Amino acid sequence: MKISEIMRRAFWVVEGVDSLGAAHHLMHQNAIRHLPVLRQGKLVGLLSERDILECRANLGPGEDWTFVRVSEAMARTPQTANPEDSLTEVAARLATGNLDALPIVELGQLVGIVSVTDVLAAEVRAAMAPTPPSQATARTAMTPGPYTIRPDANLYEAADLMSIHGVRHLPVLGESGEVVGMISERDLRTHVGSPALFVLARGKTDLRVRDIMTWPVVTATIDQPVVELARLFEDQRIGAVPVVDGEGKLLGIVSYVDALRVLARPA
Repeated sequence: MKISEIMRRAFWVVEGVDSLGAAHHLMHQNAIRHLPVLRQGKLVGLLSERDILECRANLGPGEDWTFVRVSEAMARTPQTANPEDSLTEVAARLATGNLDALPIVELGQLVGIVSVTDVLAAEVRAAMAPTPPSQATARTAMTPGPYTIRPDANLYEAADLMSIHGVRHLPVLGESGEVVGMISERDLRTHVGSPALFVLARGKTDLRVRDIMTWPVVTATIDQPVVELARLFEDQRIGAVPVVDGEGKLLGIVSYVDALRVLARPA
């Protein structure tokens, strides 16, 4: 399957000189999470919800994020794909780059955009065909023994773990080792900005993990098919799920990147 078959040909764009307030309003009104940024009709960046959250968290007291220019917050020279690229190629590119979306460019012109959600939905449809590409389960896709954190830990500790080990999700464990919550890089960016910059600056906060973690938690079982997990990521708009045993104890974690890597493998 070529990516041209699933990419979004109707999409919203912004200019680098536009304000983040206008871009955020556009995202909210149209239920989208990424905006290609153009200058004189050429792609120069990609603005995501995460970029806006990081900008908001890093501004000083009294500064109004809504007047910041898009060009100051966007990701510059984003990776792109071509309409002739295969679904497998694009899924692998998203997975290896830990990307959430790819602009589609043809002959130097922006012609579409594809997100992780679009690719996962296509992979799920393909897996529902008579000859599915993969029968893999959470057992083979998960990262066993992931980094974890306690509910009473300071957000600095969570930011430190994420930045040092390059992870985007931390299961939160209770006293008996059961999963009681999840904290994501996105959660941290909302409250302290970039985890890496927060750690480098030795930032201070009174917030604890329990104050911002997601709960109750959507979990997976060890033998749950990856196809089902991909559908879960699409439906619940989440980036990872902890894999637990019958008592709720943590066995591993599966992210949308793990699901993409498995589903993108040749049959």
